[in-house]
Amino acid sequence: MKMKNLRNKLIGLIQAVNRYPLTMLFLLAIATVNVNMINNETEDYLKYLFTFIVGALLSVIGQQVYERFFTKVSERVMLIVGSVLLATGYYFAIQSASTFNLEIGTKTAVSIFALMIAFIWIPAIKSRVTFNEGFMSAFKAFFLTVLFSSVLAVGLNLILFAIDQLLFSMNYKVNAHIMNILCSLFAPIFFLSYTPPFPGKKDIILSDQEEKVKKAITCPKTLGILISFIIIPLTAVYTIILLAYTILNIRGDFWTNNLLEPMLVSYAITVILVYILASHLEDKFATLFRKVFPKILIPIVLFQTVASILKISEIGNTYGRYYAIMFGIFALVAGIVFSFFPVKKNGLIASVLIVFSTISIIPPVDAFTVAKVSQVNLLKRTLVENDMLQNGKVVPNSDISIGDKKTITRTVSYLDNLNYLDEIDWLPEKIFYYDKFNKTFGFEETYDQTSDRTEGKFAHLDWNRSPVVNIENYDRLIHLYFQDSQTDLKIPIEIDNKPYSLKNDSENLILIDEKQEIFRFDMKKAIDQIFENQLVSDSGKDMLTTEKLMVTQENDKVKMTILATSVDNYGSQYNADIFVFLKIK
Repeated sequence: MKMKNLRNKLIGLIQAVNRYPLTMLFLLAIATVNVNMINNETEDYLKYLFTFIVGALLSVIGQQVYERFFTKVSERVMLIVGSVLLATGYYFAIQSASTFNLEIGTKTAVSIFALMIAFIWIPAIKSRVTFNEGFMSAFKAFFLTVLFSSVLAVGLNLILFAIDQLLFSMNYKVNAHIMNILCSLFAPIFFLSYTPPFPGKKDIILSDQEEKVKKAITCPKTLGILISFIIIPLTAVYTIILLAYTILNIRGDFWTNNLLEPMLVSYAITVILVYILASHLEDKFATLFRKVFPKILIPIVLFQTVASILKISEIGNTYGRYYAIMFGIFALVAGIVFSFFPVKKNGLIASVLIVFSTISIIPPVDAFTVAKVSQVNLLKRTLVENDMLQNGKVVPNSDISIGDKKTITRTVSYLDNLNYLDEIDWLPEKIFYYDKFNKTFGFEETYDQTSDRTEGKFAHLDWNRSPVVNIENYDRLIHLYFQDSQTDLKIPIEIDNKPYSLKNDSENLILIDEKQEIFRFDMKKAIDQIFENQLVSDSGKDMLTTEKLMVTQENDKVKMTILATSVDNYGSQYNADIFVFLKIK
């Protein structure tokens, strides 16, 4: 029996490859790009990687559309060509950007999410298979894929570890290549092998296919027990707590409380997912949940949407708040559909979600354009109200309210983080370097204290007091700008005819020789140490000597010292303009 099951699984994998040929080509392309990213870290392959990911999803959806609505080979070819053209269009749409930035990344993530929803929804369009059943099929396939892939990953890594420790030394990149094959090829094919052939255009399906569909859309008994007797009761308790919080705090700062929005969004997501998974369960808990909770969801998401809209009047619109409001509207639609429409109409929420996702990424109504306009208008309005914007130039003014200082700081920081300052001709670029902000507006950055960590901390090198730096006993001096949000740095270094590379991740500078990592400099720890030095400094608030701005870390192979000429910390974000002194022992 076990051999038969293994044989059937292998046949299923082969059938998936035959069923989705274009998808397989895109997956091979993804794996190839990952190989290059692992071996050659100096190149930026992200645009190619996400183009192939989008192409793979488009090709899968093209196959779903063909199976649901068409029968001719020529129609399948047209859908394949359409998928390739759309993927090409995506590539040229992002090609103009110099880097794969936050805006492109967010829009790509939203596009991928919409394509995944379409993958689930298409087989249910005007079909006897409902959207909820299609969701159950994808849900089961996803977790089976995660389970099998995780077991394989652990097993393969243990084998590689044993070989490396017991037989011979292996290149540290071998693990990455193995994980690439597992994630880029095996996992997607395994997932697709669990996607049954849903009823097509003529709604005729063979008996063995009918059995596959039935097996795929049926909720397993264990999952049913988990949903009915654990997840639904927990959701009920969470609902009671949320309603109690709402009733007890309905006045005052309730509507602008930062805690409210994420709580309501998470609640809405939970109810929607649980409702879909429990849609065909017949026990009392599931039945009661389907009757009551969608109706509770409606006022809850109204609260969330109103709270998000009210926050706009206070701090302007941001891309995050744009999505929170759009999700609130979607959740309201979902609550209405779940409450007053039959289960077979639940596919309406998928179509609404796809439409909203599309709107949110297409200018000029996309999340980032709307947020940028809102933030620029808020900044302009605040400056004009304080007579700080005259004849197209900013006039410094320190005599304004703390609230307006916070508004100006927050909006300028938002625009700077998204690289929009170069589009505003009356603001200088790199405004948070040195004392540019102070010179421009007449006051230092002013932030809300929203956590235990002090936000908006800055330190700069006082060149007048520190014109000379001793560099003896070091092999090399490297200048770079460290940002914890970027991981594309790689600087080649040659010392004593041996090649090395200096790269970064979100918190560290990493030195690599020909074979492996040999040293890791903790930048987060170093920057924290600099700000601790600042607290006991006698050189002013943010102008420090080299002694306060130098940090050394070392191991038995490498000694590394950084000298920060400027460093800033806002929340969890770190940025530093530094000189790196490197010594190979």
